[in-house]
Amino acid sequence: MTPSLQCTKSRVSCWPQLLLISSISFSILMLLSLWTKLPRHEALRRSVAVAPRTSPEQASDLFTLVQKRRNKTLAMDTEMLHLDDLARSDSYQQWAPLIVSKCMHGMDKRAAPCIQEANRTNIVEAQELLYPAFRLKLPSFANTTMKAKWLSQEYPTFQGQNLVFSNASYRGDPPPDIWSDTGCMGHDVSHASFMHALNSNVSELANKTRVDTLVVATSPDSWSFQHFVDRVAVVWSQAQLVIPTMKKNDTTIVAVMVGQHLHNPESVLAKRLVFSCRAPLIHPFTTQRITENILQSLPAAISSSEADRNIILFLSRSNGGRAFNGGRQILNEPEVFEAISAMLNATGRPEQLQYFRHDEFNGLEDVASFMRDRVKMMIGPHGAAFYNARFAQPRTALIEIIPDPGKFFVPCFWEQARLLGQDYSAHVGTTQNGQNDMVVDDVQNVVQLVRARLAYLDKAYRMQHALDHTYAWDVAR
Repeated sequence: MTPSLQCTKSRVSCWPQLLLISSISFSILMLLSLWTKLPRHEALRRSVAVAPRTSPEQASDLFTLVQKRRNKTLAMDTEMLHLDDLARSDSYQQWAPLIVSKCMHGMDKRAAPCIQEANRTNIVEAQELLYPAFRLKLPSFANTTMKAKWLSQEYPTFQGQNLVFSNASYRGDPPPDIWSDTGCMGHDVSHASFMHALNSNVSELANKTRVDTLVVATSPDSWSFQHFVDRVAVVWSQAQLVIPTMKKNDTTIVAVMVGQHLHNPESVLAKRLVFSCRAPLIHPFTTQRITENILQSLPAAISSSEADRNIILFLSRSNGGRAFNGGRQILNEPEVFEAISAMLNATGRPEQLQYFRHDEFNGLEDVASFMRDRVKMMIGPHGAAFYNARFAQPRTALIEIIPDPGKFFVPCFWEQARLLGQDYSAHVGTTQNGQNDMVVDDVQNVVQLVRARLAYLDKAYRMQHALDHTYAWDVAR
């Protein structure tokens, strides 16, 4: 089954332009044998400091562990802990949540540590996570049409929870693959099925699947690439905060029940079950951490020259790959493509415009390496191909051509780009039909937008131009 790559809640599979795990139907219960690979690629060449392993019994709060181990000397790669990788990551240093592990005066009784203290059950660890607030820069607009409809540029503080249960079993709740408020990351998701009294007998699962550590990430449409990235991987990134002393080699997301369709899963018994389903859908920490994990796993670039990163990638929904869910095609696409190409030639710019043809790549590593090392800009209609920007550098520009926002408005690629520190612009096409196919009436407007964003990238560029911290009160720094 080819992973779905759509940005909406449609159940229709999309074209396989991204292959995270080729030909895998992602299991609804992600038996995540655990994942890492860190800093964003400006930091990928840093050496990571490691000390002898800290046992879980000796572990204190994560902040203290990080401080103790950050400056330790390297031992052996095989002794490296997940903690050592986490401690040097940019996402942790810049955007990690405040972790509260004790129930304190004034806390809501539904906060994770208060749940633990109020119930003598098998909850062995509880974290209430207070994520820092952030601000996303609004898009660069080709005209003023979109400004009145765009989201607020500021996001509030988010909360999340990590609950760890001993000797707990998964029996199908939270439910997998369906869009429901009771599913993982849903408003009404429950941890009740994992709790039991300390003296309870769990031997009824003696003949069922047994694992040491289980991270429950049963998100809607978890088999699709899109919802693996924007939901399953988000849950997993948050869960990393509660497994710091596991070996790094054991925290790689390698076991996802390859080839199995667990739509009717049997019970799974875990010595240690991690419930992180209460996680924010959008936040710099989890979004950047996912990209850090992927980029660190790639082979080193053959060349680090900025001049080699000169590709403008046109993400067509009709040329270069078939979009399985159809719609949102640019009906005068050849005219737009030729006009941009003519501008590049006339102005003597070094960039090359080309179509993205996914069938020319050999899997995820090939796609991700190309996006990281060669792509400077992506332009095209709203569609799953923009998920390839997850692998691109922060100094990358995205130009998304979107249908009438009164009929179709999904700003996920703006959020993704800004959270990764990338430049983002929006142009509104003229919608032609119920499939949201479009015509670009003002082609030169798009051409000038491409030229302006390239000139913007020529200047000094920092991630803070796209994403920054915010605070409720206007306090001078």
